[in-house]
Amino acid sequence: MSVTIEGQIDLAGPVGKLLHRRPLKNSTVMQSFSTEPVSGDLFVLQLMQGGLTLSGESGPVDYDTRNAHGDMCLTRLNRSGDITGYMYLRGFGHGVNLGVENRGGVIRLWTETASQPNSKNEGFGTSITNFDFRSGTVLDYGSSLHAKPYRPTPNALFATPTIDRSANELVVRFYDGGTHVERYDLAKASAGVFEPLQRITLPTDLGVFQGYASHKGVLYLLNGESSTATRNPPPGNTYITAMEWATGNVLDHHFISAAPGLEWREPEGLHVDVRNGVTNLHFGFACEDPGPRTCTIVTLPDTQEVDGVKVITDWQPIALASGVTADQNPPQGRLISIAGTTTLQLSGGVKGTFDGDAVIGTLPDTLSPSVPTRANVPRNNNGGYCVARVEAGTDRALRLFGGRDTNAITWAQLDSFSAAWR
Repeated sequence: MSVTIEGQIDLAGPVGKLLHRRPLKNSTVMQSFSTEPVSGDLFVLQLMQGGLTLSGESGPVDYDTRNAHGDMCLTRLNRSGDITGYMYLRGFGHGVNLGVENRGGVIRLWTETASQPNSKNEGFGTSITNFDFRSGTVLDYGSSLHAKPYRPTPNALFATPTIDRSANELVVRFYDGGTHVERYDLAKASAGVFEPLQRITLPTDLGVFQGYASHKGVLYLLNGESSTATRNPPPGNTYITAMEWATGNVLDHHFISAAPGLEWREPEGLHVDVRNGVTNLHFGFACEDPGPRTCTIVTLPDTQEVDGVKVITDWQPIALASGVTADQNPPQGRLISIAGTTTLQLSGGVKGTFDGDAVIGTLPDTLSPSVPTRANVPRNNNGGYCVARVEAGTDRALRLFGGRDTNAITWAQLDSFSAAWR
């Protein structure tokens, strides 16, 4: 643990999960995400996929053209990972960061805009703007539906925003002879008045930049590259860095080994969310190789340890498969940390006629591991066989192993299931 100032999030703490391998509206890599402060819904930015024909276009547009122009897709998901809305943004940028507000029930989004192609012909924003979320809308740079763009300096490049909800501030990152981050009063910025409160310059040796967030006087930075079996192989090179706003000093620089089993595993997006009194530092990974890409979001919660145990995710119900019923108590699961190790615990029981290996339920995203985890559990005693194996899979399935047509399992208790979770 390396926490030196009040409010700093422990980057070495045990992790949980918010979303697990969820598809987005488009098949491309996620770039950033944020949560809506009231509902907790997630908004995810990605580059627009090739082959789409949108309003005002005479035919399908290829991916390289979309990338160069800075065309993006914005997906809205609920806390269960279901897609509930989307927007298309043309000429905005790469989607490196975003902020989400709720203004009296109206969802307002902050993103980069005024895209310009870089030396690789990839479009990135030079300014920032904000606009209402209108599902199904195609929004173009220069439209009256978004606020007047703000460019931090006349020559600013790679401009991106985020919102610090702890301070009610807008934070803007940009490049102009160095990479800088500035703080602004959010209410004034929303009214079109941009008066920098502070600027700090970021270190140049942190790796490939993938996102940032700000909370209680600390600026968090995500860096790293995609990790596959042949390119930047596991455990990869993902790091989160904490910097103090007051001094510009680096407080912590921590290697991230979370979610090791994901295929592709590219760090994308960083966000701080306070929900039910718990502060969560969320960081994302784009996954699946070769695709379509999916979105996984891991979380570092600041829950307190009690008697050596930290509850990361409290008890969650497990949806039972067809033909499976609850035995006395319905199955549920939770994540806890014991001695710094995240552990999946199950409770309840199932009954049915399991005469072969079977899926008995579906885990919520919050409990789904990136590496299969398993444990032995008691079952009905038949011919001396009284133990079965239960496995939590990376596909969210909860499986029961050991039943045979000559020795069916008729019930299994899950209360003894306790296994390391990653």
